[in-house]
Amino acid sequence: MSEDGYVGAPTKGGKWGCALAALVAVPIGIFLMIVDALGDCAPDVPCGKGFWVHVALPTIVIAILVGLPVRWLLNRRNR
Repeated sequence: MSEDGYVGAPTKGGKWGCALAALVAVPIGIFLMIVDALGDCAPDVPCGKGFWVHVALPTIVIAILVGLPVRWLLNRRNR
């Protein structure tokens, strides 16, 4: 099989990208969860609180923005 083909095992860049994404996203997600839990809404006023919009989505976006560039850079460098 040629070297340019499919690489089935996890690559070095994929491992480092996942590790760094988790290292950055977990504390940010915990912080956002605490901030979301502390923010109370006034009674009888419609409130825009939501776990998915205010905690999960930003945490996922940050993890992607950290993990994918690390993965691409390390995999490109190791070729």
